[in-house]
Amino acid sequence: VEVTSSIDDNAEVGDAKKQCSLYLAKSTIENAGLGIFTGDRMERGDNIGYGDLAIPIFDIDFHAGGSRSKEDYHWLMDDYVWKAAETGPYMELEAENTSAFVIGLGSMPNCHFRMQNIAETFSAHGAAEVSRTSPGVGAFSPYQNRSTFTLDVVEAGSELFVNYGIDWFMSREQEMGLVPLATSYPEATKFMKSLQQLMENFLTVPNENLDTDGPRPGLPLDGVKSDLFDIIKQSPYKSRPLSALPNSFLAAERVFEVGIQKTELEQSIRSLDYLENHGKCLDNIRPDISTIPHAGRGAFATRFIKEGDYVGIAPLIHIPDRNVLNMYGDKVDPETGDETRDISKLNGHQLLLNYCFGHKMSSLLLCPYSPGTPYINHNSKSPNVKIEWSNDPIFHNSQWLDEPVSYFDNIWRSGMAFEYIAISDIKPGDEITLDYGPEWEEAWTKHIQQWHPPEGAESYISPQELNDNPSLPIPTFDEDNTLVGDKIDGWCHFSHQSIKEDRHVWRKSDMRETEHRVRRIIDRTQLPSGKSYIYTLEIDVPDESGGSHGYFIKNVPRAALSFYHENYRSDLFINGVF
Repeated sequence: VEVTSSIDDNAEVGDAKKQCSLYLAKSTIENAGLGIFTGDRMERGDNIGYGDLAIPIFDIDFHAGGSRSKEDYHWLMDDYVWKAAETGPYMELEAENTSAFVIGLGSMPNCHFRMQNIAETFSAHGAAEVSRTSPGVGAFSPYQNRSTFTLDVVEAGSELFVNYGIDWFMSREQEMGLVPLATSYPEATKFMKSLQQLMENFLTVPNENLDTDGPRPGLPLDGVKSDLFDIIKQSPYKSRPLSALPNSFLAAERVFEVGIQKTELEQSIRSLDYLENHGKCLDNIRPDISTIPHAGRGAFATRFIKEGDYVGIAPLIHIPDRNVLNMYGDKVDPETGDETRDISKLNGHQLLLNYCFGHKMSSLLLCPYSPGTPYINHNSKSPNVKIEWSNDPIFHNSQWLDEPVSYFDNIWRSGMAFEYIAISDIKPGDEITLDYGPEWEEAWTKHIQQWHPPEGAESYISPQELNDNPSLPIPTFDEDNTLVGDKIDGWCHFSHQSIKEDRHVWRKSDMRETEHRVRRIIDRTQLPSGKSYIYTLEIDVPDESGGSHGYFIKNVPRAALSFYHENYRSDLFINGVF
């Protein structure tokens, strides 16, 4: 998906703040922490920002040796990840259980079921930025550019809201209480209308001083009304409709005039003055192909940033024990027959580790989740940014810096933040780089020296390349007997009825039918147009005994085929990746 932006990359220094189109600031939802706000009025379908990075996390309970839901280990990340299927068709097939940490607009906006105004597309797959021969292969996530777009017109200053899904809140009732769902508002609206009628009819006193012969209008008992509303809100009998009521009597009075939805919409907008003075700009950085060899993507400046000025902010998710990111081999439990982790076989670490900050003398990791900043690559010779703790208490709890690592075992919210500060003038289009430190550079240099590409790396074709380029010839079994059916899974649309009829020729109606796994590509014939091919295949067909047998089809068009990695066979699982 191509992401466009209204930002002028030739902006002058003084215009930078005025041109910011995306801010991080205090949320308008009570007790929700930080929120994302737009600095521009946006039309329906407009893209926001530059697309998010999605980092896959594999079989975390297995490798961490417990259950995150039972808090066998500390995993604050669970509040920020999505099901892998939400990023597209590839990530969920990476491993048996995969979740997606989508940095930026995939993890920073709050949820409001009635005011959802943004949604996200699937991720693009950018593995082709480095080949399997590169020492950088598998060192960064290939899941890029998960674009965010508006669902309706959004006014400048509005907080941006996504939909986490009902299950997200239902599973967190103990910590978060009864958060209102979309279905909670009709009942809340009905209650507010009844309450308004009650207050108008009964909570008034005659105005004896009014000189009139007609009906004497009442004077409101504002204090009584406010107290009554407070009693209602503080009721010990909690419910989701009760949570949907306004938080104050002042807001309730506005609800009486315009309703709950419009009142909440008004309350969700901050002035641009407020955002410029109390928020942090999030669109100084855009991702693009890095100028650094083997680095994949990098971060590039969207406007001029003067030496000493703010570049970006990175709220941090803490992981108290970095060992939860270790990845182990497995063994069979002799008593249960189940596969369990074998801690004597350390196979590597979660890819997430490459995006977190830590110190060799501490088990604590700090993982940024703001847009753009995870793309900032290493440069020890001429970096142009440094990191500092934020000095703004809205974004950073400085008291936490004095606490021992064990303190964070009981902290289930993020509360610290880095800021990236320019250490030289940065022009629009410059790649933004940071010195990761000598230990990181030593480890990377050693990795390059020891790197040996996997067998067949030079001729390897990824499933994404095959799917994205229908004119690309698919190797037959005789040409490469390890590709389809071994390194990647091929699937072909073909009808069960055709199999029953013993028909071995593909036809157009099969395109609507179930996909069957491809065992082998037998033959390939180029079409007269020269733009594509038809194939002869052996597909896998289940039989009544519970097994399967091969079935041959010919004249299969390229459009009927799709390809995916088998579990644990993508670039991210190559032995020896960084």
